Amino acid sequence: MNLQDLRDELHVRAADSDREQSDLLPGVHRKIRRTKRRRIVATAGAAAAAVALAVTIVPGVLANSRSDPARTPSYTQNGFTLPGEKDGQPLVKGWTGKTGESHVEFSWTPTTKDVKFVAYCQRNAEATVWIRVNGFDVNHNDCTDNGHPASDSLPAGTALWADAPIGKPAKVTLDLVGVDGRPLTDVKQQLGVGIYRDPSGGTGTPPGPARPDDYVSNGLRFRQQVGRQTRLGAVIGDRGQRQVATSFVPRSRSVVVQVIGTQDDYVMGWQALRPEYRVQVRFSDGTVVNCYTGYGDDLQQNLSERLQLIAPPGSPVAVTARLVDKDGREVPMSPRARVGVAVYDAGPQITRYGVDFNREMESDGARYRFVRAVVAPGKDGKVQLTTPVGTPFLWTFGSVGVGPTVWTRWDGLTAHQDGPRAGGMRWTTEVAQTGPKTVDFYVNAGKPTGGKLYIGLYEPIR
Repeated sequence: MNLQDLRDELHVRAADSDREQSDLLPGVHRKIRRTKRRRIVATAGAAAAAVALAVTIVPGVLANSRSDPARTPSYTQNGFTLPGEKDGQPLVKGWTGKTGESHVEFSWTPTTKDVKFVAYCQRNAEATVWIRVNGFDVNHNDCTDNGHPASDSLPAGTALWADAPIGKPAKVTLDLVGVDGRPLTDVKQQLGVGIYRDPSGGTGTPPGPARPDDYVSNGLRFRQQVGRQTRLGAVIGDRGQRQVATSFVPRSRSVVVQVIGTQDDYVMGWQALRPEYRVQVRFSDGTVVNCYTGYGDDLQQNLSERLQLIAPPGSPVAVTARLVDKDGREVPMSPRARVGVAVYDAGPQITRYGVDFNREMESDGARYRFVRAVVAPGKDGKVQLTTPVGTPFLWTFGSVGVGPTVWTRWDGLTAHQDGPRAGGMRWTTEVAQTGPKTVDFYVNAGKPTGGKLYIGLYEPIR
């Protein structure tokens, strides 16, 4: 091939190459357009799918999300507004009276025991609002705290629920009371009450878990086991029953007595108008004790009385309980009152000078062990104990066989009060002291016919 031929051949191939490139461009352009279309379709589809997905999922997400609960609305009646929540707890039932009414009442059907009652006053005043449900005192607030009234949780074990069963209409009453305990007629004051749901179930210390063999009557309960104490006998009367009775067989000389009293017309602080009620417990061996009443089993442990019986272990003992005034005299019974009594074995004991003491005591979750005791004849009228130094301690005080008309008193380091009458034992705790001091237990009324006065000292179990 000569040079001209070579040039002609290269020219043809170059022309063919240009033609092939020009032929490829439309295809490439078509491919680019198809790719763009696919991307557009894919993008549109993805967007549509995303929209569809959003339509499908978002409502579910919203439905399952934990949004803040709506606040309970306030309650307004007769121009008086009560808050819809108290300490973050929702209002279950609200009610207000009219201006000038010192007594308000309405109907309420309880659906739960997890409630608390808060009284409200429209304006400050030197007065108190008492709240009752079917005659049972549930709470009271001072009108001087009308902006932020105090409130206490109502224990689920309170005797209220025996008088106001769940699901049945109950009558709620408000009464305006003066500083002297007398009902007031105030033409300017306006009263209200809020019933709030309160899942805390109260601030009381329960005496242990419920068991199938607990004694239960009229919605009230005596535990079978309270700490190391075992129930020997129990009875709870019907509403209006003047006296209840049962019997038991003591395992030792020492027993613990627990009582329930649900008198509906007793208001603390009204001593000028109404007597101070207690439950008097009598044993067939002659032992007598006036116990403070406890409203439900959440208070039983703290309000119990330990006794040393005259009857020997193993011999049946009858026991009766009745409502009396603070002097042990029988009082007119309200038709709605209810009393009950339970007797427990006191558990392991240690005897000193003829008096039985618990080997251990418990107070506010702390355990104490018996250390020593001081015992004196009842005719001496007094017994005294020198306290330890550098450690907190618990001390018990009481009497055995001094006679039913003897009154006692105790003088501690931080409190001074009347003691158990006609026998029985109580206790209190004291903080650590920097130097030795004395505590006293003595007769302040009546003349002992015999028996003994005693003090027992307990120190913490480390």
